[in-house]
Amino acid sequence: MIVPPPDYFPQVREVCDRHGVLLIADEVITGFGRTGTWFAMQQWNVTPDLMVFAKGVTSGYLPLSGTILTGRVYETLRTLGSTLAHGFTYSGHPVACAVALRNLELIEEEGLVGRAAELGRRLLPRLEQLRSHELVGDVRGLGLMAGVELVRDRLTRAPFEPAQGVGRRVQLAALADGVIFRSLPGDVIALCPPFVITEDQLDRVVDVLDRAIGRVAAELDGG
Repeated sequence: MIVPPPDYFPQVREVCDRHGVLLIADEVITGFGRTGTWFAMQQWNVTPDLMVFAKGVTSGYLPLSGTILTGRVYETLRTLGSTLAHGFTYSGHPVACAVALRNLELIEEEGLVGRAAELGRRLLPRLEQLRSHELVGDVRGLGLMAGVELVRDRLTRAPFEPAQGVGRRVQLAALADGVIFRSLPGDVIALCPPFVITEDQLDRVVDVLDRAIGRVAAELDGG
């Protein structure tokens, strides 16, 4: 859950072009609006040569994934008389494809990509307030995708010992308060709320996380 600096992907694109290397973007998690644009690479005006996608194309209701190629890559494959060998038993399943098409229509009709961007501008400032906890070493995100990193020492960014399970403890404390978070390796609390979440619900998510971090911090101080 790390957002690259603004010049990172443009420089990667330039290096790939200079050396004739294809740039492949993994948009499995970030694709179809999660970062506030249809695809995350649009945040930096970078066009990859190949892009893989999944999850968001059906909003997770049915499993479906795919690969998008530029015309240049497609023509190369066609000229070679080759194919992009990525077929599986259930590739192109008609029901999954129908769900994907309707899902994309709904995202467009309800303006959910723009909504993700708008709610992201509300979420990140609220999460920044969590820095009042000594446990919070970093807050980062883009659109409706964010991470709150918990550390043992904020000054040195020293992590907790994995055996302490601090991220997991925060996750369970929040679950007891009615909100589901995901704890990533390195004690990072991940937030990926649905695009249709309301502003009040988004505020509650942050409030619950605030209380959960405070509860675990008190346990650590006491133990």
